[in-house]
Amino acid sequence: MKILITTTYWKKSDGGGIKTFLINLVQELERKGNKVDVIFAHGEDQNNYKISDSELNAPFLLKIWQAYLALRRLKPDAVHSHGGMYYYLIAGYFYRLFHGTAIVYTFHTEPDPDNRISPMRHFFLQNLLNRCDCVTFVSQTLRSKVEGIWGLKLQNTAITYAGVRIKDVPKSEKEDFRKTFSLDKNSKILLALGLTALSYKAEGLKILIEAVRRVRDQHPNVILVATRNGKYVPELKDFAKNAGLENAVIFTGDVADSRVPLAVSDIFTHISLGEGLPIALLEAMAQGLPIIATPVGGIPEAIVDGRDGLLVKPDSREIADKICYLLQNEKVAEKLGKNARRTAEERFTWEKSASRFLDIYRKKRTANL
Repeated sequence: MKILITTTYWKKSDGGGIKTFLINLVQELERKGNKVDVIFAHGEDQNNYKISDSELNAPFLLKIWQAYLALRRLKPDAVHSHGGMYYYLIAGYFYRLFHGTAIVYTFHTEPDPDNRISPMRHFFLQNLLNRCDCVTFVSQTLRSKVEGIWGLKLQNTAITYAGVRIKDVPKSEKEDFRKTFSLDKNSKILLALGLTALSYKAEGLKILIEAVRRVRDQHPNVILVATRNGKYVPELKDFAKNAGLENAVIFTGDVADSRVPLAVSDIFTHISLGEGLPIALLEAMAQGLPIIATPVGGIPEAIVDGRDGLLVKPDSREIADKICYLLQNEKVAEKLGKNARRTAEERFTWEKSASRFLDIYRKKRTANL
């Protein structure tokens, strides 16, 4: 099957979870014998197609025409768009009239509840998305949020969870990471993956930093490691400094492989005020880490409180209590981690994710022919 993926963010971009989702999905689709092309706006990849600046800045109608020409050149059986790129959906709709191509759109992140869309944009999205063969969401909660906040009534929808790849990390890589960031082997390491780029995640990280201040009263060897070079890093560094935690909160910037900091950590802490279903959380589950997370977005669809992890309110005192509880009860922490890994192995794999999408592509293409 020939599949065209269109995305704002692709390899070597600051795309966060969407980029990770797509890189792994494409790898699995290709492993299953499909031909996959990717058209992207930000990133680098000589084997695929980067949209030029002139095309990105072109009038909307010209973008649609250029997208239609790309479809005629690539001749896909399915067009799958992520992260905007609505003009490819419009071009795909017209291309489908002659070629029966399946048109799919996937939502990854929840909309800002304080940023309601205009009536004109609502009309545009409602009609455009209802002309897709399927609109998918990375969690059930995300579907409810998108439909509720934007007032959309979508006809053909599906839930398409992300996956993870379970892989052991070499001892040398763990030692290099510890050395690079001066992590003492006697420290208890809390990890926050990718909470520095979006406002609702950064606000959650501030609450976590405040919780760490409380925890260190009882456990002075606790260190918080926060990854990703997001735009809120300077603000978060100032926050940590003002809390007296300048040396207890380590900002690593972007990491090449998130499994390395996961492998050196004791507890995964995902304190966020909004989510789809974060791949970082699924990766922590696959690593077998005990997890403390806020029950936002699709997180409760992956974590059963008390079985796969601990779900907490975004309250620094409650978070601190849970961290101390796990530090003082190693057997409980170990059991939570084992259960989380089992759940990841059974429910969240890229093989299952790719198979779900392939089933959608094939059914919709068959119906369109």
